[in-house]
Amino acid sequence: MAKMTLMPPKPGVCQECAVDHHPALPHNKDSLYYQYYFHGKHGRWPTWKDALAHCNEEVQKKWENVLKEKGVDIE
Repeated sequence: MAKMTLMPPKPGVCQECAVDHHPALPHNKDSLYYQYYFHGKHGRWPTWKDALAHCNEEVQKKWENVLKEKGVDIE
């Protein structure tokens, strides 16, 4: 099996998801970098709940409501 190396994100972007977002907002769960970074750290693929975990409760609830309204599974 070939080993994969994940190159670091460019400077100035979130170092967990490689996306330019405010630190109080969730990581981009669909970012390929975030998926592999998270999987390497936790041994499973991330969910939106994982991407939201570092956010305060108000931000989590707002994002969860919008994602659910759009039919997105957050678990």
